[in-house]
Amino acid sequence: MGQFLRSLLAAATGWLRARWRRLLAIALLVAFFYLLGYFTPRVSSPAMCLIYG
Repeated sequence: MGQFLRSLLAAATGWLRARWRRLLAIALLVAFFYLLGYFTPRVSSPAMCLIYG
């Protein structure tokens, strides 16, 4: 069982090392849009009550 976990961990770290730039770019994009939505003023349209009850 220990050998299986070790090989699984090695495969996961290899996958992360191969794709760390893309994952970092996605994380930064998500953080940007999260902060953009957090700091923009809340706007409600007249139809919001029809959509959300």
